[in-house]
Amino acid sequence: MSAWKYKRTTPAALVARHQLIRQKDLVDLVGKPTSQILSALAKTPYQKEIAELPAQKLNSLSLELALLKSFARVVNEIAQSSPGDIEALLTQVMKKFDVDSLKTILRVKSAGVEVDRAKKYLTPFGELDADRCATILENSANVRDVVKLLSDSEYGPALEDELAEYEKSGELFLLEVAIDRHLYNGIWKAARKLRGLDGKIARTILGLEIDSMNIRVLLRSKKMDINHDQTTRHLLPLSDVLGQKELEAGVQIEGIESTIEYLSNLAYANLARDYQYLLAELAEDYSAHKSLPRLENILEKGLLKTSLRMLKRYTPFFNIGLVLAFLNLKWCEVRNLRAIITGTEKRIPATRIEEALILPA
Repeated sequence: MSAWKYKRTTPAALVARHQLIRQKDLVDLVGKPTSQILSALAKTPYQKEIAELPAQKLNSLSLELALLKSFARVVNEIAQSSPGDIEALLTQVMKKFDVDSLKTILRVKSAGVEVDRAKKYLTPFGELDADRCATILENSANVRDVVKLLSDSEYGPALEDELAEYEKSGELFLLEVAIDRHLYNGIWKAARKLRGLDGKIARTILGLEIDSMNIRVLLRSKKMDINHDQTTRHLLPLSDVLGQKELEAGVQIEGIESTIEYLSNLAYANLARDYQYLLAELAEDYSAHKSLPRLENILEKGLLKTSLRMLKRYTPFFNIGLVLAFLNLKWCEVRNLRAIITGTEKRIPATRIEEALILPA
Protein backbone atom coordinates (compact mmCIF):
# COMPACT_ATOMS: atom_id res chain seq x y z
CA MET A 1 0.00 0.00 0.00
CA SER A 2 1.46 3.30 -1.08
CA ALA A 3 2.09 5.80 1.69
CA TRP A 4 1.17 8.52 -0.79
CA LYS A 5 -2.46 7.41 -0.68
CA TYR A 6 -2.55 8.30 3.03
CA LYS A 7 -0.52 11.52 2.86
CA ARG A 8 -3.53 13.53 4.12
CA THR A 9 -5.47 10.84 5.97
CA THR A 10 -2.71 9.71 8.31
CA PRO A 11 -1.90 13.16 9.77
CA ALA A 12 -5.62 13.86 10.34
CA ALA A 13 -6.15 10.50 12.06
CA LEU A 14 -2.97 10.81 14.16
CA VAL A 15 -3.95 14.24 15.46
CA ALA A 16 -7.43 12.96 16.37
CA ARG A 17 -5.93 9.85 17.99
CA HIS A 18 -3.66 11.90 20.26
CA GLN A 19 -6.62 14.03 21.34
CA LEU A 20 -8.49 11.07 22.82
CA ILE A 21 -9.11 11.34 26.56
CA ARG A 22 -6.81 9.14 28.63
CA GLN A 23 -8.55 6.25 30.38
CA LYS A 24 -7.46 7.50 33.80
CA ASP A 25 -8.85 10.97 33.12
CA LEU A 26 -12.10 9.48 31.84
CA VAL A 27 -12.60 7.33 34.94
CA ASP A 28 -11.77 10.34 37.14
CA LEU A 29 -14.89 12.09 35.78
CA VAL A 30 -17.15 9.45 37.35
CA GLY A 31 -18.84 10.87 40.43
CA LYS A 32 -17.85 14.45 39.65
CA PRO A 33 -20.53 17.18 39.42
CA THR A 34 -21.59 18.29 35.96
CA SER A 35 -19.71 21.58 36.32
CA GLN A 36 -16.40 19.72 36.77
CA ILE A 37 -17.17 17.43 33.84
CA LEU A 38 -17.82 20.47 31.66
CA SER A 39 -14.59 22.06 32.86
CA ALA A 40 -12.64 18.93 31.91
CA LEU A 41 -14.30 18.70 28.49
CA ALA A 42 -13.39 22.34 27.86
CA LYS A 43 -9.80 21.13 27.42
CA THR A 44 -10.78 18.60 24.73
CA PRO A 45 -12.00 18.80 21.11
CA TYR A 46 -15.59 18.52 22.42
CA GLN A 47 -15.37 22.15 23.58
CA LYS A 48 -16.16 23.43 20.08
CA GLU A 49 -19.65 21.90 20.05
CA ILE A 50 -20.32 22.41 23.77
CA ALA A 51 -19.53 26.14 23.44
CA GLU A 52 -22.32 26.44 20.87
CA LEU A 53 -24.96 25.35 23.42
CA PRO A 54 -27.00 28.12 25.09
CA ALA A 55 -26.26 28.19 28.83
CA GLN A 56 -29.95 27.71 29.68
CA LYS A 57 -30.05 24.50 27.62
CA LEU A 58 -27.11 22.76 29.21
CA ASN A 59 -28.36 19.33 30.31
CA SER A 60 -27.45 15.70 29.71
CA LEU A 61 -29.46 15.53 26.48
CA SER A 62 -27.91 18.62 24.89
CA LEU A 63 -24.43 17.54 26.01
CA GLU A 64 -24.87 14.08 24.49
CA LEU A 65 -25.91 15.64 21.20
CA ALA A 66 -22.85 17.90 21.33
CA LEU A 67 -20.64 14.83 21.81
CA LEU A 68 -22.20 13.13 18.80
CA LYS A 69 -21.78 16.26 16.68
CA SER A 70 -18.13 16.40 17.69
CA PHE A 71 -17.66 12.75 16.74
CA ALA A 72 -19.32 13.35 13.36
CA ARG A 73 -17.15 16.41 12.73
CA VAL A 74 -13.93 14.50 13.41
CA VAL A 75 -14.96 11.55 11.24
CA ASN A 76 -16.01 13.88 8.41
CA GLU A 77 -12.66 15.67 8.58
CA ILE A 78 -10.85 12.34 8.24
CA ALA A 79 -13.22 11.17 5.49
CA GLN A 80 -12.74 14.34 3.47
CA SER A 81 -8.96 13.88 3.62
CA SER A 82 -9.25 10.24 2.50
CA PRO A 83 -9.23 8.61 -0.94
CA GLY A 84 -12.61 7.60 -2.40
CA ASP A 85 -12.72 3.97 -1.24
CA ILE A 86 -11.87 4.91 2.35
CA GLU A 87 -14.38 7.77 2.35
CA ALA A 88 -17.10 5.37 1.10
CA LEU A 89 -16.37 3.00 3.98
CA LEU A 90 -16.48 5.79 6.57
CA THR A 91 -19.82 6.94 5.16
CA GLN A 92 -21.24 3.47 5.84
CA VAL A 93 -19.73 3.39 9.33
CA MET A 94 -21.43 6.72 10.13
CA LYS A 95 -24.80 5.01 9.71
CA LYS A 96 -24.29 3.68 13.24
CA PHE A 97 -25.91 6.99 14.25
CA ASP A 98 -29.12 6.07 12.46
CA VAL A 99 -29.17 2.59 13.95
CA ASP A 100 -28.61 3.93 17.46
CA SER A 101 -31.54 6.36 17.11
CA LEU A 102 -33.77 3.76 15.51
CA LYS A 103 -33.18 1.22 18.28
CA THR A 104 -34.05 3.85 20.87
CA ILE A 105 -37.32 4.68 19.10
CA LEU A 106 -38.27 1.00 18.92
CA ARG A 107 -37.47 0.49 22.61
CA VAL A 108 -39.51 3.44 23.87
CA LYS A 109 -42.48 2.49 21.67
CA SER A 110 -42.28 -1.12 22.79
CA ALA A 111 -42.29 0.09 26.40
CA GLY A 112 -45.18 2.49 25.78
CA VAL A 113 -43.23 5.55 26.89
CA GLU A 114 -45.04 8.89 26.37
CA VAL A 115 -43.81 11.03 23.46
CA ASP A 116 -42.45 13.95 25.51
CA ARG A 117 -40.60 11.62 27.84
CA ALA A 118 -39.39 9.46 24.95
CA LYS A 119 -37.71 12.45 23.29
CA LYS A 120 -35.42 12.73 26.30
CA TYR A 121 -33.90 9.35 25.47
CA LEU A 122 -33.00 10.37 21.92
CA THR A 123 -29.78 11.93 20.71
CA PRO A 124 -30.58 11.88 16.99
CA PHE A 125 -27.89 12.58 14.48
CA GLY A 126 -27.33 11.46 10.90
CA GLU A 127 -30.06 10.82 8.32
CA LEU A 128 -32.55 10.14 11.11
CA ASP A 129 -32.20 13.66 12.45
CA ALA A 130 -34.16 15.31 15.25
CA ASP A 131 -37.07 16.32 13.00
CA ARG A 132 -37.47 12.85 11.49
CA CYS A 133 -37.24 11.16 14.89
CA ALA A 134 -39.80 13.57 16.35
CA THR A 135 -42.18 12.90 13.45
CA ILE A 136 -41.92 9.14 13.97
CA LEU A 137 -42.47 9.42 17.73
CA GLU A 138 -45.46 11.76 17.39
CA ASN A 139 -47.20 9.75 14.66
CA SER A 140 -46.77 6.23 16.00
CA ALA A 141 -48.69 4.44 18.71
CA ASN A 142 -46.67 1.22 18.65
CA VAL A 143 -43.80 -0.62 17.00
CA ARG A 144 -45.88 -1.54 13.95
CA ASP A 145 -46.53 2.16 13.29
CA VAL A 146 -42.81 2.90 13.56
CA VAL A 147 -42.01 0.25 10.97
CA LYS A 148 -44.69 1.65 8.65
CA LEU A 149 -43.30 5.19 8.96
CA LEU A 150 -39.84 3.89 8.05
CA SER A 151 -41.05 2.08 4.91
CA ASP A 152 -39.41 4.71 2.68
CA SER A 153 -36.03 4.38 4.42
CA GLU A 154 -33.28 1.88 3.73
CA TYR A 155 -34.15 0.18 7.04
CA GLY A 156 -37.81 -0.39 6.10
CA PRO A 157 -37.46 -3.77 4.31
CA ALA A 158 -35.29 -5.26 7.07
CA LEU A 159 -37.83 -4.25 9.74
CA GLU A 160 -40.85 -5.37 7.71
CA ASP A 161 -39.32 -8.84 7.22
CA GLU A 162 -39.14 -9.34 11.01
CA LEU A 163 -42.30 -7.55 12.11
CA ALA A 164 -44.53 -10.65 12.12
CA GLU A 165 -42.02 -12.61 14.21
CA TYR A 166 -41.70 -9.71 16.64
CA GLU A 167 -45.46 -9.46 17.07
CA LYS A 168 -45.66 -13.20 17.62
CA SER A 169 -42.87 -13.38 20.21
CA GLY A 170 -42.72 -9.85 21.63
CA GLU A 171 -38.92 -10.03 21.44
CA LEU A 172 -37.60 -6.63 20.34
CA PHE A 173 -34.20 -8.27 20.00
CA LEU A 174 -35.34 -9.68 16.64
CA LEU A 175 -35.91 -6.21 15.16
CA GLU A 176 -32.68 -4.83 16.62
CA VAL A 177 -30.64 -7.64 15.10
CA ALA A 178 -32.35 -7.11 11.73
CA ILE A 179 -31.19 -3.47 11.75
CA ASP A 180 -27.65 -4.44 12.78
CA ARG A 181 -27.56 -7.02 10.02
CA HIS A 182 -28.49 -4.40 7.44
CA LEU A 183 -25.92 -1.95 8.82
CA TYR A 184 -23.00 -4.38 8.83
CA ASN A 185 -23.88 -5.78 5.43
CA GLY A 186 -23.40 -2.27 4.00
CA ILE A 187 -20.16 -1.74 5.92
CA TRP A 188 -18.78 -5.10 4.77
CA LYS A 189 -19.60 -4.40 1.11
CA ALA A 190 -17.65 -1.15 1.32
CA ALA A 191 -14.75 -2.91 3.06
CA ARG A 192 -14.61 -5.63 0.39
CA LYS A 193 -13.68 -3.00 -2.19
CA LEU A 194 -10.37 -2.37 -0.42
CA ARG A 195 -7.31 -4.19 -1.73
CA GLY A 196 -3.98 -5.47 -0.39
CA LEU A 197 -3.04 -4.74 3.21
CA ASP A 198 -6.00 -2.37 3.58
CA GLY A 199 -8.39 -5.19 2.69
CA LYS A 200 -6.72 -7.59 5.13
CA ILE A 201 -6.83 -5.11 8.01
CA ALA A 202 -10.43 -4.09 7.30
CA ARG A 203 -11.53 -7.74 7.23
CA THR A 204 -9.79 -8.33 10.56
CA ILE A 205 -11.28 -5.37 12.44
CA LEU A 206 -14.71 -5.32 10.82
CA GLY A 207 -14.87 -9.11 10.66
CA LEU A 208 -14.46 -9.31 14.42
CA GLU A 209 -17.06 -6.57 14.90
CA ILE A 210 -19.55 -8.46 12.73
CA ASP A 211 -18.76 -11.75 14.42
CA SER A 212 -19.26 -10.14 17.82
CA MET A 213 -22.79 -9.48 16.63
CA ASN A 214 -23.06 -13.10 15.43
CA ILE A 215 -21.81 -14.42 18.76
CA ARG A 216 -24.31 -12.21 20.59
CA VAL A 217 -27.13 -13.58 18.41
CA LEU A 218 -26.04 -17.18 19.00
CA LEU A 219 -25.78 -16.82 22.77
CA ARG A 220 -28.93 -14.80 23.25
CA SER A 221 -30.94 -17.11 20.99
CA LYS A 222 -29.96 -20.06 23.15
CA LYS A 223 -30.83 -18.13 26.30
CA MET A 224 -34.22 -17.13 24.86
CA ASP A 225 -34.82 -20.54 23.25
CA ILE A 226 -35.30 -19.06 19.77
CA ASN A 227 -35.68 -21.78 17.14
CA HIS A 228 -32.80 -22.71 14.85
CA ASP A 229 -34.29 -21.35 11.62
CA GLN A 230 -35.03 -17.96 13.20
CA THR A 231 -31.53 -17.77 14.68
CA THR A 232 -29.90 -18.59 11.34
CA ARG A 233 -31.86 -15.80 9.62
CA HIS A 234 -30.29 -13.23 11.94
CA LEU A 235 -26.69 -14.27 11.44
CA LEU A 236 -24.36 -12.53 9.00
CA PRO A 237 -21.83 -15.10 7.71
CA LEU A 238 -19.28 -12.78 6.13
CA SER A 239 -15.97 -13.08 7.97
CA ASP A 240 -13.06 -15.37 7.20
CA VAL A 241 -13.45 -17.10 10.59
CA LEU A 242 -17.19 -17.58 11.07
CA GLY A 243 -18.59 -18.37 7.65
CA GLN A 244 -21.96 -19.87 6.74
CA LYS A 245 -21.03 -23.48 7.52
CA GLU A 246 -19.42 -22.61 10.86
CA LEU A 247 -22.32 -20.47 12.05
CA GLU A 248 -24.94 -23.01 11.01
CA ALA A 249 -23.06 -25.65 13.01
CA GLY A 250 -22.98 -23.28 15.98
CA VAL A 251 -26.76 -22.88 15.83
CA GLN A 252 -27.19 -26.62 16.31
CA ILE A 253 -25.11 -26.78 19.50
CA GLU A 254 -27.06 -26.83 22.75
CA GLY A 255 -26.07 -24.58 25.65
CA ILE A 256 -24.07 -21.39 25.99
CA GLU A 257 -20.90 -22.96 27.41
CA SER A 258 -20.75 -25.59 24.66
CA THR A 259 -21.26 -22.89 22.03
CA ILE A 260 -18.40 -20.78 23.40
CA GLU A 261 -16.16 -23.87 23.44
CA TYR A 262 -17.06 -24.62 19.81
CA LEU A 263 -16.28 -21.05 18.75
CA SER A 264 -12.98 -21.13 20.66
CA ASN A 265 -11.93 -24.27 18.81
CA LEU A 266 -12.72 -22.56 15.51
CA ALA A 267 -10.60 -19.57 16.50
CA TYR A 268 -7.62 -21.80 17.28
CA ALA A 269 -8.07 -23.79 14.07
CA ASN A 270 -8.00 -20.54 12.06
CA LEU A 271 -5.09 -19.08 14.07
CA ALA A 272 -7.31 -16.06 14.72
CA ARG A 273 -5.57 -14.51 17.71
CA ASP A 274 -8.04 -11.70 18.33
CA TYR A 275 -10.90 -14.21 18.41
CA GLN A 276 -8.91 -16.46 20.74
CA TYR A 277 -8.39 -13.67 23.28
CA LEU A 278 -12.05 -12.68 23.16
CA LEU A 279 -13.53 -16.17 23.44
CA ALA A 280 -11.15 -17.21 26.21
CA GLU A 281 -12.41 -14.25 28.26
CA LEU A 282 -16.04 -15.13 27.47
CA ALA A 283 -15.53 -18.73 28.59
CA GLU A 284 -13.84 -17.74 31.85
CA ASP A 285 -16.44 -15.12 32.75
CA TYR A 286 -19.47 -17.24 31.93
CA SER A 287 -18.07 -20.13 33.94
CA ALA A 288 -17.81 -17.82 36.95
CA HIS A 289 -20.96 -15.71 36.63
CA LYS A 290 -23.43 -17.35 34.19
CA SER A 291 -24.47 -13.85 33.09
CA LEU A 292 -25.35 -13.03 29.48
CA PRO A 293 -25.23 -9.22 30.00
CA ARG A 294 -21.66 -9.60 31.26
CA LEU A 295 -20.75 -11.51 28.09
CA GLU A 296 -22.21 -8.75 25.90
CA ASN A 297 -20.13 -6.20 27.82
CA ILE A 298 -17.02 -8.33 27.20
CA LEU A 299 -17.82 -8.40 23.47
CA GLU A 300 -17.89 -4.59 23.47
CA LYS A 301 -14.59 -4.43 25.33
CA GLY A 302 -13.10 -6.99 22.95
CA LEU A 303 -13.52 -4.62 20.02
CA LEU A 304 -11.78 -1.88 21.98
CA LYS A 305 -8.86 -4.16 22.89
CA THR A 306 -8.53 -5.28 19.27
CA SER A 307 -8.40 -1.66 18.13
CA LEU A 308 -5.58 -0.92 20.60
CA ARG A 309 -3.67 -4.00 19.39
CA MET A 310 -4.13 -2.86 15.78
CA LEU A 311 -2.48 0.46 16.57
CA LYS A 312 0.59 -1.42 17.81
CA ARG A 313 0.52 -4.15 15.16
CA TYR A 314 0.48 -1.82 12.14
CA THR A 315 2.94 0.78 13.38
CA PRO A 316 3.70 2.56 10.06
CA PHE A 317 0.09 3.94 10.11
CA PHE A 318 -0.01 4.25 6.31
CA ASN A 319 -2.96 1.89 6.08
CA ILE A 320 -6.60 1.78 7.10
CA GLY A 321 -5.75 0.14 10.44
CA LEU A 322 -5.14 3.50 12.11
CA VAL A 323 -8.43 4.93 10.83
CA LEU A 324 -10.65 1.99 11.81
CA ALA A 325 -8.96 1.54 15.18
CA PHE A 326 -9.36 5.23 15.92
CA LEU A 327 -13.06 5.15 14.98
CA ASN A 328 -13.72 2.35 17.45
CA LEU A 329 -11.77 4.11 20.19
CA LYS A 330 -13.49 7.44 19.57
CA TRP A 331 -16.99 5.91 19.41
CA CYS A 332 -16.29 4.10 22.68
CA GLU A 333 -15.09 7.35 24.28
CA VAL A 334 -18.34 9.08 23.27
CA ARG A 335 -20.41 6.22 24.68
CA ASN A 336 -18.49 6.34 27.96
CA LEU A 337 -18.90 10.11 28.28
CA ARG A 338 -22.63 9.78 27.59
CA ALA A 339 -22.88 7.16 30.35
CA ILE A 340 -21.01 9.43 32.79
CA ILE A 341 -23.06 12.54 31.97
CA THR A 342 -26.43 10.76 32.09
CA GLY A 343 -25.51 8.85 35.24
CA THR A 344 -24.42 12.05 36.97
CA GLU A 345 -27.66 13.85 36.13
CA LYS A 346 -29.74 10.90 37.35
CA ARG A 347 -27.65 10.63 40.56
CA ILE A 348 -26.66 7.04 39.81
CA PRO A 349 -23.96 5.79 42.25
CA ALA A 350 -20.42 6.19 40.91
CA THR A 351 -19.72 2.46 41.22
CA ARG A 352 -22.63 1.64 38.93
CA ILE A 353 -21.59 4.26 36.37
CA GLU A 354 -18.05 2.88 36.30
CA GLU A 355 -19.41 -0.64 35.77
CA ALA A 356 -21.26 0.61 32.68
CA LEU A 357 -18.10 1.99 31.06
CA ILE A 358 -16.47 0.11 28.19
CA LEU A 359 -12.77 0.07 29.12
CA PRO A 360 -9.99 -2.18 27.81
CA ALA A 361 -8.98 -3.27 31.30
